[in-house]
Amino acid sequence: MTEGQKAKVVRVADLVLIDRKVTRDGGSLRYLEGARYGLATSIYRSEVVPGSGSLTHSHPYTEYFIVQEGQGRYVVGDEEFDAQPGDVIIVPPRAWHSFTNVGTGALRLTAIHEAPAHQMTRHPDAGDI
Repeated sequence: MTEGQKAKVVRVADLVLIDRKVTRDGGSLRYLEGARYGLATSIYRSEVVPGSGSLTHSHPYTEYFIVQEGQGRYVVGDEEFDAQPGDVIIVPPRAWHSFTNVGTGALRLTAIHEAPAHQMTRHPDAGDI
């Protein structure tokens, strides 16, 4: 922390619930906008039902996915990764990417965005995100 900053707890209930595909499919997508707290990073907490996930998109900054529970398949550019609890997927800036819950239970993950506010470009073929 920089000088003058104080520790803060942001409760799950205080995170913004986002209306996106994951939420509409029965999961949840909660967002902590870093700028609101004077931070250089932003965080998403996701709970994804089996078969659901994000549509293809990109960000102008690096994104890190940390899998807490479940099984996910991540597509980053031309590469595909299967991930399990404890795995970290690093998505470079401007890389097209998506993920899908390929397990039978919930996929719980945290995504860290190296930006104080969310910026996203939807892939032209992605449909509704």
